[in-house]
Amino acid sequence: MTGSALALRLLNEKHDVTVVDENFDTVESIVTRSDVKGVVGSCLDRNILADAEVQKADCFFACTLRDELNILSAVLAKKMGAKHTVARVRDPKYFNSLGNLKDELGVDMMFNPDYRTAMEIAQILKFPSAISADTFANGKVTLTEVRVSEDSPIAGNSVMDISKKADGKLLIAVVSRGNKVFIPKGDFVVEAGDYIHIAAEEKELLDFSKKAKMFKQRAKSVLIVGGGRITYYLAKELLDKGVNVKIIEIDKDRCRELDEELTRATVICADGTDTSVLEEEGIRDADAFIALTTVDEENAVIALYATSFGKNKVIPKILSQPLGKMVKKLGLDTVVSPHEVISDLLVRFVRAHQVEDGVGINALYRIHDRAEAIEFTVESDFKGLNVPLKALKLKNNVLLCGVVRNGDFILPSGDTALQEHDKVLVVTGVKQVTELNQILRIL
Repeated sequence: MTGSALALRLLNEKHDVTVVDENFDTVESIVTRSDVKGVVGSCLDRNILADAEVQKADCFFACTLRDELNILSAVLAKKMGAKHTVARVRDPKYFNSLGNLKDELGVDMMFNPDYRTAMEIAQILKFPSAISADTFANGKVTLTEVRVSEDSPIAGNSVMDISKKADGKLLIAVVSRGNKVFIPKGDFVVEAGDYIHIAAEEKELLDFSKKAKMFKQRAKSVLIVGGGRITYYLAKELLDKGVNVKIIEIDKDRCRELDEELTRATVICADGTDTSVLEEEGIRDADAFIALTTVDEENAVIALYATSFGKNKVIPKILSQPLGKMVKKLGLDTVVSPHEVISDLLVRFVRAHQVEDGVGINALYRIHDRAEAIEFTVESDFKGLNVPLKALKLKNNVLLCGVVRNGDFILPSGDTALQEHDKVLVVTGVKQVTELNQILRIL
């Protein structure tokens, strides 16, 4: 599933894509649906990889369900001539040694999708009023999506006026209204029902959310249904932050494992789809409810049930994009998809290596499929180096949302000039941006 989602995303970015899988039906399905080349066979077979022309590949991604197979095939692909190789590694026993493994084996990147997804959920739980929340520049900048309620004091105000009310310490980067997505200018008026992405430091965001009647207390107790690897990483993160965690898992053996690995969590061996179990274990009182079973439909149904209690922050894991869109229309604002989390990560990797030495692009997140938030490091060859932003001619649908310089956050103004080594957050509707110079028209 991860490989298929990534293949389609890369195809949409106009890359030539070849998929390799031992299952004929899997290959036939994706080849039938899209313009990719398919090869049936083992990714450890040199002849199969040669048929797939791995020796000419700019990037090779190993995304099977077996960690060791991914690692070995990435090593083999590199030896056969692939420029860059990436392996998916999920087992927690490898987690602390991924960096050493990567360096020793010559694999360019190893990623753990379960850990990445868990960190995405943990970030949202820091801002329970948020629909999504991403951090940039090592946590210095937060880009948070919230819904403007009917009684919000910012409804009917321009972007410029809202910034003034926040003492100029935040910036509205994107506004979603129905099927339309805007990268707003100062005179753009925000309406009730809009979904807005706010760029700010964490403290300023919290202060503003109180003024705008968007504030919800950070979750202190979390109830999780499903005891898989995402749950393991999420629970570890939350417990380290002092959050009370209760996990409901139906498999007895897995319950014993979790009980041994997460000694500070409460592990309940029961059916988390049973409403009586949920109520007995405190769904009414938990600050947040997370549905992480292996079945999308189960996650959707129990998450919708959890919303009936009103005050919970509810987050289901849903892999199916159509089902994810459906439950959002039914009232679930926040849905997490591991495929989307990893697609963003790997597309960033591809774009970074489309420029020399892979320098410049640090992070990338999609915003409603029509805009992207990208973090760059400003290099010496940036054509706008040391030029005030008011003198730069940016392309349409481009907004600079934040600059981090020497560890300090700067909200850009017309007088701000980018310096070498700055980290800059750019929101853009321009397609396939790979380097900072591409946001400029002319100097």
